[in-house]
Amino acid sequence: MGLLARLVVIPFLIGLLTACSSDNLPDSYQPLPTPITINDFSLYDQNAKTIGHDQLKGQWSLVFFGFTYCPDVCPTTLAELNQVASKLGDKTPQIVLLSVDPERDTPEQLKSYIEYFNPAFQAWSGEQEQISNLAKTMHIFFDKQPLGDSYTMDHSSQVVLVNPQGQYAGFFPPPLKPDEMVMALNELMK
Repeated sequence: MGLLARLVVIPFLIGLLTACSSDNLPDSYQPLPTPITINDFSLYDQNAKTIGHDQLKGQWSLVFFGFTYCPDVCPTTLAELNQVASKLGDKTPQIVLLSVDPERDTPEQLKSYIEYFNPAFQAWSGEQEQISNLAKTMHIFFDKQPLGDSYTMDHSSQVVLVNPQGQYAGFFPPPLKPDEMVMALNELMK
């Protein structure tokens, strides 16, 4: 490689490596290489109000897919998200439980459940097809499984980060680390 090529390529590579590494973000945050556009959707919230993609625009959002009859992962995750919210204060992003169990998670059920964790949190659900499409976009798996005389919902447990443009930007994998989430969100929301 000639001197001129080295003078061009080496600074380019250094710049690329610097841009790709983010010393200020903890390893527990997994950014996507390119944010993914979220198509419009129609769901309902805990107040029985119809909501769509616009609800994800203009602010950062943390979205967790779960359900109110979940015995362990969902209440633990919401408790940890409440820790994050308490540390971020006024800078807290919108926090959403998106129920994958619309059969049982009516607006009334969602409201009483989510307010137990934090009255400022949102809880959404809706038609199964709408939930499935949104889950696929955000790389979330869920599946209804028989359980005795009833059923449970198997589901992914990462928390998805949506940027103010309403795009899927990254995620926090389980187990959640609230302090690291706070550090990452403070850095990202500058």
